Amino acid sequence: DQVEGLGSRSVLLSDARGLVLAAPVTAPSSSPPFSNSAMDGYAVRWADVQETSKSNPVHLPVAFVIAAGDGEKRSLKPGSAARIMTGAPMPEGADTVVMREDTQESDDEVTFLSVPEAKGANVRREGAYFTVGQPLFKAGHQITAGSIGVLASLNLCEVTTFRRPRVAIISTGDELVPLGRPAGAGQIVNSSSFMLRALVEDCGAEAVVMPIARDTVESCRSVFDEALATADAVVSLGGVSVGDFDVVKTVMAEVCAGLDFWQVKMKPGKPLAFGLANGKPLFGLPGNPVSSFVCFLQFVRPALRKMAGASAPYTLETVSARLSKDVRSPEWRADYQRGVLSGSDGEWSFEPFADQSSGNLVSLAVCNGLAVVPDGVGALRAGDPVAVERIPAGWRG
Repeated sequence: DQVEGLGSRSVLLSDARGLVLAAPVTAPSSSPPFSNSAMDGYAVRWADVQETSKSNPVHLPVAFVIAAGDGEKRSLKPGSAARIMTGAPMPEGADTVVMREDTQESDDEVTFLSVPEAKGANVRREGAYFTVGQPLFKAGHQITAGSIGVLASLNLCEVTTFRRPRVAIISTGDELVPLGRPAGAGQIVNSSSFMLRALVEDCGAEAVVMPIARDTVESCRSVFDEALATADAVVSLGGVSVGDFDVVKTVMAEVCAGLDFWQVKMKPGKPLAFGLANGKPLFGLPGNPVSSFVCFLQFVRPALRKMAGASAPYTLETVSARLSKDVRSPEWRADYQRGVLSGSDGEWSFEPFADQSSGNLVSLAVCNGLAVVPDGVGALRAGDPVAVERIPAGWRG
C-alpha cells in the first residue's frame, strides 16, 4: 500500500515487451482486414462443388490465379474456380476454398475429388478476429510476445506504457567476491545478486547491480546513496539480522528516517527490513539465498508489479493441494516450505522437500511451489489440505 505506479510514456513497440499498458487499446481496423484464403487451394462457389465425391468428381475451368499480396479486385463467375494461395484475398462470388491436396490439376482445369463438409471452409473472413472499435487490451495489461504480435498487426509503432521501475540491487558482506574471481579462504561468490536480478527483470523492471557493499556503515551508506540517486527502488541482500557486522538496517534507518518495520513472522525470511526514502521503497532482504528468494516473492514482487502499473492481484496464484507427507513447522510464524506441486485443477498434490534449510540454493531450481503453513499450526499430516503458492517457470532456477 505504500508504493504507487510510476508515470506513463510512449515507447516503441519493439521495446515494449514486459511493460504494462497505461491506456486501453481498441482496434483501429478489422482483422483480418479482408477475407482471405487459409491455405493453398482453389476458391469456388459452394453451390458448384457441394455434390462432389470420389464417385462423382467435379470438373471446373480455372479462371485465374490469385497470389498473396495481389491487390486486384476479381470476381469469380459461377461454374469456375480460381487457384489461390494462402493469405490471398478471396475473389467476389467465391465462398469456400478446397485444399489443393483434394484436387487433380491440369493447365486450365481442376478436378475436385473431395470437398469440405460445409460452405465457408478454409476462408478467414474479414473481421473474424476483431472489428473496428473493439476493445483489445485494458490498461494494466502486461505486454507479452503474443500481444506484441496483435499490436503490430494494428500497425502501431508505439504504445503508451507505464515506466519500467529501475531497481538497484545491493549485495553486502566482506565475505563476497564478484562472479568470475576465485574465492579465497572464508569467501563466497556473490551469486544471490544474479538470482535477484533475474527476479527483478521477470517483474518487468530494470535491474541495476551495484558494487558490493562491505560490512561498514560508511561503505553501505555510500552504495545506498549512489543507488538512490537513480533508482526507483532498492533491494539489498544481507546485513539485516542481529550479527555484530549487520549494518544494513542501521543504514536503512538513516536514509529512511526510520524503518517502517524490521523482522516478520515467517520462515524463512524473519530478518526482513523495509522503509521509504523520499517515497522510494527500500527492501532489506536476508542474506541466505532461500530467505531472500521467498521474501522477494512475498514482499518485493507485489510492490514492483504495482509500481510497473500491472493490474491486481499482485500476489502469486494460490491453489489448494493435498500433502504427500507429514510436515512440521514452528507454531509462532508462517512457514513457506519448498516442494513440487503436481496434478491439475481440483486434484493438486504437494511433496515438500526433506531439506528446508535456507542456504539450499539448489532447491530453488527445482521447486515449483511454496506450501504455506500458517502461524499457529505446528504440524500437518499427509493428506491434509494446504495452500500452495505456484511459482511460475520463469521464476525458478
